[in-house]
Order: sequence, then structure tokens, then C-alpha cells
Amino acid sequence: MSSPALFKLTKYERARILGGRALQLSLGAFPLVEVKPDDTPIDIAARELERGVLPIIIRRKLPNGQYVDISLKELLALEQGAS
Repeated sequence: MSSPALFKLTKYERARILGGRALQLSLGAFPLVEVKPDDTPIDIAARELERGVLPIIIRRKLPNGQYVDISLKELLALEQGAS
């Protein structure tokens, strides 16, 4: 994992995580953050992503055909450390 690109959550990964989690919340999943009265499932999912409380592992395919699995919590920490 020497490439700096491996340490950044892409906009496509972010959208997939937010959309999938918002769908789960709209179907009755328990929120992992405090819910405010006027929150939509997207708002709740975005706050969960920002706080890094989602237990998600992202799998990325490398150019040589291998895969690398990165936990979302680790990826967010690396992203904040690079900023």
C-alpha cells in the first residue's frame, strides 16, 4: 500500500457507502449516532460516515490483479492524517 491514492476515499466509494447505509436506515436499521428530529436517512448516514462508526471494509483491486482490504475507520484516519 505505497500509493497515496490508496489512502483516499473516492467519491464513488463515499456515494456507495452513504446510499447503502441510508437505505438500511430507511428500512429500519438502528442508527449508530444520535438522531435529530428533522434528520433524513442521508443526514444520519453522512454523520455516521464522518464519525467513522460504520463497520465497513473497502476492497480495492490493484493493477496486478490482487486485492487490498482497508477498513473504513483506518481509511478515514489515514485521510485525515494526510490533510
